Amino acid sequence: MARAVGVTPERALAWLEGRARPTYRQARQIARRLDVSLGQLLLPPPERVTLPVADFRRGRLAMDEPSPALLTILYDALRKQDWWHEVHRGRHLDFVGSFNWRQARPTDVAEAIRKVIPVQQEQRQARDWGDFLSRLAAAAEKAGILVLRRGILGYNTHRPLDPEDFAGFALADLTAPLIFINTRDYVARRNFTFAHELVHIWLGQSGVDDNLELETPTDVEKFCDRAAAELLVPEEDFRHVWASASGDPHKVAEHCSRVFCVSLWVVARRALELGLIARDEYRDLMERYQTALRRRRSENRGGNPFRNIEVYNSPTFTSEVIDATLRGELGYGQAASLLGLKISTFVAYLERRI
Repeated sequence: MARAVGVTPERALAWLEGRARPTYRQARQIARRLDVSLGQLLLPPPERVTLPVADFRRGRLAMDEPSPALLTILYDALRKQDWWHEVHRGRHLDFVGSFNWRQARPTDVAEAIRKVIPVQQEQRQARDWGDFLSRLAAAAEKAGILVLRRGILGYNTHRPLDPEDFAGFALADLTAPLIFINTRDYVARRNFTFAHELVHIWLGQSGVDDNLELETPTDVEKFCDRAAAELLVPEEDFRHVWASASGDPHKVAEHCSRVFCVSLWVVARRALELGLIARDEYRDLMERYQTALRRRRSENRGGNPFRNIEVYNSPTFTSEVIDATLRGELGYGQAASLLGLKISTFVAYLERRI
């Protein structure tokens, strides 16, 4: 903390012990370094921090509180959703909340999603897992769903988001449904997370998820898993691809993973559920998959910073903010804030867009 503010450790210790007080500027620097607001820094902490939406994370313990990073990302998304809702007041999307998971079948939800988002068409045209997610996101945006994809907090490449903390979330809303995907997660796992969050939108349920490859005791999450698996890996197509491949189960599973642009875990679970492999073959596939995951390196790329603005904030949302600014309905400060930018960066970005 002393280094962050530019004082001696003795001075920082005096602040902590209440023997001295930081200046306003120093307090803001401390808050920024701790990733909290100035109010959070100065006020007594609440007894317990909770999420404003359902917490479906499977790897968390009951006593775990949401991380500052998750809260920052989630409240930023809610603020975007509020603004979008205000701008498009009265516009409703019929597919949001169109199913009750207690009464529907996973296959019915998957088929309904396909009528809005051409999943298999995008799957056939995708070059790889990452391209498939980009295609799915573009199709969802076209349908009216805002899609935010990022792997860092703000635009700070030194603040990566932990996929074990949260991998994605869905904010169901008739006017402004929104999906967030943590791109620090393993590239092949993101597509299942995206499909899982799509199911949440069709069920009209908001919630946060982490690693979906972990077991869950929650019935609605089990339903979303089954619907997402059917959406990405339809039973009839999967049986055909599996039967047409040659080699041992691991080679066949890897082939199916490439064809359907999903992780080996999704393929192995699907094969086990459909009776295409035995339980011991499934365990072997999972051991080899976990070994490969431990060896993998980060697959994130820096990319064009101005291009990332659209990806981080949703291309549709970004364009709407730009248009509202050009119409004079939004000030530069408010527009920059909605996109998480400094005003100077927003002006430079605006000039490139005009």
